[in-house]
Amino acid sequence: MTENHSTKTTNEVIRLKNSNASIFVKYTVERLKLQRVINTLVLLPFCGGIILIFKYILRYKIQDIKIIRKQFKEIIKNNNPIIICSNHLTFIDSCLIIWALASIFWYQFHFKFFSWNLPAGDFFGKKKRYRLIALLCKCIFIHRDASPNHHNEILDICKKILKKGEVVTIFPEGKRSRTGYFDPNQLTYGVGKIIQNVPNCRVLCVYIRGDKQETFSNYPVKNSTFYMKMNVITPTTELFGKEGCSEIVNQIAQTIKKQEEEYFSSHNSGVIKRNEIYRTQEQNTSHN
Repeated sequence: MTENHSTKTTNEVIRLKNSNASIFVKYTVERLKLQRVINTLVLLPFCGGIILIFKYILRYKIQDIKIIRKQFKEIIKNNNPIIICSNHLTFIDSCLIIWALASIFWYQFHFKFFSWNLPAGDFFGKKKRYRLIALLCKCIFIHRDASPNHHNEILDICKKILKKGEVVTIFPEGKRSRTGYFDPNQLTYGVGKIIQNVPNCRVLCVYIRGDKQETFSNYPVKNSTFYMKMNVITPTTELFGKEGCSEIVNQIAQTIKKQEEEYFSSHNSGVIKRNEIYRTQEQNTSHN
């Protein structure tokens, strides 16, 4: 979808006959501009309210949040485009990542770094409350069950957004992991297609997981503390087409998988160490 074509297209919303069906929105240049304006106006009251719910009602915490935010500010000093790729375990992973990377007050003055997200329109597009949230929070619906033309249109929009210096978050797995582990063999090619057409595009690879998370779930458990690991890579390939996309996606997948292995290595060793301490204490108590 070219920019000229998208400007001429009206903000058409295609409603399916079934009232419970999802809707398809034409994301024209005008619509995206309007969405940015709305997002900026409601950022503090709406998104700030969500963060307050996270912190004080759900009791969520981001481990080492000050370090993460400092790292992110260093990363964006480089002006090359950046796309966020992460593992996917809950509905609100992208919200947690946005919260972890910077405060709402900082985003108010650096709004282009508040990431665009691509929620599944075939699921979230069916409910009015999710459509409203999507409008208010820099979201673009992508319908997983739609035609390749629809997918390519959304990917083209992402390319334009990145070239303008804004940030996009994509989950390479395409859906929440059913095993609770990042699966490098179940990835989509979308992010590869984007990176192939955005010169010098960097990828902020993210691994995020709540300490109470076992497999996938709609929302994290209350009182969860979230571990988050970040690494920046610049995927390269000399291949074209599907092979080039595959090589780019594999480089991203290897990075996220390594982050996951580091997470389980450090956390399992911590569990083992605690168990050894408890056993030692029990033995000492029994001897006494």
